Amino acid sequence: MSYLDRKNILSEGFFDAFKKYFKDRKNMTKQEKKLFRDPGVRSAWKKFKSSEDVFYAEINRQRKEMGLPPIEY
Repeated sequence: MSYLDRKNILSEGFFDAFKKYFKDRKNMTKQEKKLFRDPGVRSAWKKFKSSEDVFYAEINRQRKEMGLPPIEY
């Protein structure tokens, strides 16, 4: 069997990552799409999104300790 059989693709979240890629670009204007062709902008955007994930994870951890429901983002 190959490495990318159906079971491995689903277990590694391939489709989730694929959907997230298009979700971020769905509501972009032409100028924003043109801007994202620059590798520096793309890397800065990825860095921003990863720090956003860390931020929400910390907020949800604090909310869980306080007995509040987590924030969906």
